[in-house]
Amino acid sequence: MNTPNDEQFFAALPQSKDAEPRSEFVEALEAKLVQRARTKTNRSKRVVLKLATWTVSAATVAAAVWMMGVTPEMFTQSRVESQAHLVPRSFSSTEITESELSQAAIRTLEKLYEKYPPFRESEKRVYVMKAPREVYDIDFRTFSNKERSEVSLYARAKLDAKSGLLLGFDLEKIPGQEKVEGTLSKERIEQQAKAFMEPFLGKNLEQYRIEQVDGQEGTDTVSHEAVRLQRYVNDVQVEGDNYVIGMSDGGHIRYINSGDSTGMNLDAGQFPPIAERPSPKKTESGLAEVMQLTYVRVGKKDVDYVLRYRENFSGYLDARTGKEVKTTLWRGESFGDSIAVKPGGKKTMVASAKEAAAAMEFFGQKVEGFTFTGSNVPEYMMGDNQREYQAKKGERFMQLTTVNNRAAAFKISYPELREGDPTLAVAELQERAILFLEPYLDSRVKTIRMQEQVYVMGRQVELNFVREVNDVMVPDQFYKIMLDGQSGEIIGVNLTFPLEQESFADASKVISEKEAAQIYLQHNPLSSCYLFPLENSRIQEQPVLVYSAEILKSNGDVDAITGEWLPY
Repeated sequence: MNTPNDEQFFAALPQSKDAEPRSEFVEALEAKLVQRARTKTNRSKRVVLKLATWTVSAATVAAAVWMMGVTPEMFTQSRVESQAHLVPRSFSSTEITESELSQAAIRTLEKLYEKYPPFRESEKRVYVMKAPREVYDIDFRTFSNKERSEVSLYARAKLDAKSGLLLGFDLEKIPGQEKVEGTLSKERIEQQAKAFMEPFLGKNLEQYRIEQVDGQEGTDTVSHEAVRLQRYVNDVQVEGDNYVIGMSDGGHIRYINSGDSTGMNLDAGQFPPIAERPSPKKTESGLAEVMQLTYVRVGKKDVDYVLRYRENFSGYLDARTGKEVKTTLWRGESFGDSIAVKPGGKKTMVASAKEAAAAMEFFGQKVEGFTFTGSNVPEYMMGDNQREYQAKKGERFMQLTTVNNRAAAFKISYPELREGDPTLAVAELQERAILFLEPYLDSRVKTIRMQEQVYVMGRQVELNFVREVNDVMVPDQFYKIMLDGQSGEIIGVNLTFPLEQESFADASKVISEKEAAQIYLQHNPLSSCYLFPLENSRIQEQPVLVYSAEILKSNGDVDAITGEWLPY
């Protein structure tokens, strides 16, 4: 969008389909949330952020981080055998015409037209998004003046491309709706929600039960203004298959949100019989394979590292095999083998904007024609003892970050990075990243491990590395390298540094992964549910019976030396 002032920008925003959060904003906000989370929990797990949903911009879901398995067909040989796979950080959608919709989707639209006749004559823009399932995002608009600046009708719908099933609905501005007479009791809201969904689900509505809404599931709602329809098959919950339906004060449907796997397969006969479910004891052995030994920093001066076992997996184990089952909900991290490095110990200090250009050259960047100034990011949004400097030349933007006046990160952005896909093999990008990183590693860093999830946004590729000590990872000492996936140019780095004094517990005295898993299960017993697994970037239609370790509710680690359970 191109608007002359803020007032016109916000007036035009609801009508735009090219509104897209800048990548540096996404990364800055994610980094800030990571820092806040680590401060509160002292846990170095990645914080996943969804800044945009289907309701914001159907053209871009800029910060959705799906754990995809898009494995490159060929890797060149690198220092280690790489098992890395690409993880898209954004999904571009393609605009199509209404006539190009599937017949199943057209039938669903007809049902919406029956409920909301003005939709039929409204202007429609249709976008198709391919992953992790193929869906249509449809905007409905009616303008009330020739200048097209006033909107009298504005709504959005989300449909499954194959089945046509209604997955989402957002009524922002609908003319002529009258207030529903009577009190909006909980029972009445439940009745209205079921009545609305019946034409779309038919007899399948019987598979869904009304449940209490978690306060975080519905935007701007409380429990009596929204209901949750959760699917059950064979009296077992189907994970990720649900609807949250919000009601307005006037008694009308306000929004409908669905789970990632809602309606993937509505045939209850295709779900594995519960009678074939083996004992959880046969599945528990799989948990030991995903218990990760980790160094965690503790102590008043934050110089001592202790050993902890932490779960680092999807939270779901196949009931038959005990193996982990991946889902779109997984926010874990997996790492490759140790990589020996040759640290150079180089560092540079920056005390002012005048010195920022020299620091960028220290990182091997060309800064001719760039004039750096202090960033306008408020101090409260910065990290401890952190400062930012920035410069712009034409379409290129540079940013340098310091911690305690030491240059710790930089980022270059330009429009071409949003276009196309990476063409260089992951292994080649990995080798280039390590060669760039080595001169800036502290001399105490001897080995690192690369995260197998390689994040991609357009041409921009992000590789993450973690320091290793005694063959154990130190998650709070990490290194992020960003590259242009077509040219191989280094376009960003984020470094952390060892403390002046630090000590590490003896890793030879830890209990086994199996013992740690048993302790973990004492506090987090397994429960069964159905799941639609994620394979090769797609949600599969065949459900799997799994045991869930409910990792989101675990809130604890296992002391790797004593075996003590340590709640947060």
